[in-house]
Amino acid sequence: SAGIRHLIRQVLELEGVSVGAVLLTHGHPDHVWDAAEASTWGTDGSTVPCYLPAPDMYRMDDPASFLPMAPPDFVGPWVKPTDLREMPADSVELTPGVWLRMVPAPGHTEGSALFLGHSPLDVRVNNQSFYASEEAVPWALSADVLFKDSVGRTDMPGGDETQMRHSLRTISNALDPSTILIPGHGPATTLADEIRSNQYLIRARRIG
Repeated sequence: SAGIRHLIRQVLELEGVSVGAVLLTHGHPDHVWDAAEASTWGTDGSTVPCYLPAPDMYRMDDPASFLPMAPPDFVGPWVKPTDLREMPADSVELTPGVWLRMVPAPGHTEGSALFLGHSPLDVRVNNQSFYASEEAVPWALSADVLFKDSVGRTDMPGGDETQMRHSLRTISNALDPSTILIPGHGPATTLADEIRSNQYLIRARRIG
């Protein structure tokens, strides 16, 4: 939306930086709609690559066609990014100094994934510090896979509850429990907190 685009531009200007790459966690409209515009915010107005997990690439011709409701008029028409690339299933330097590793986690969509990083972190929620460290720490963009006290819905086209349970088990067993989770919606959390209190994750781990 225009409000979110404004906030992104505000942060870029405040930090004195430009966009080096655009990472799309999955192909739902609320996560990709402004990607084409954001990709033009490179240095001196250059266009930068947009990365998306390969299984969701088919959605990018018309993301809204895979949802039961039409996007609201105020978001404007869909524009497909001009430099759309498949996200490698390994560690990759998306832009100089920014390394991420993709962990496929289907269930919400076929291409849903977590993106792991390891660096100093300053996470704020409603302008309040959730976590800050000058030392490198493990963190993950958990997208619409894992939220605080919840998980991504599986009842839309491409969703699969069995795959989601498998993804949740894999995430909870493979990642460092101290990993800071930054979801696509809602507040940040930690994997340890979710293993302890997220009933969806607890159930997935129990079913095995």
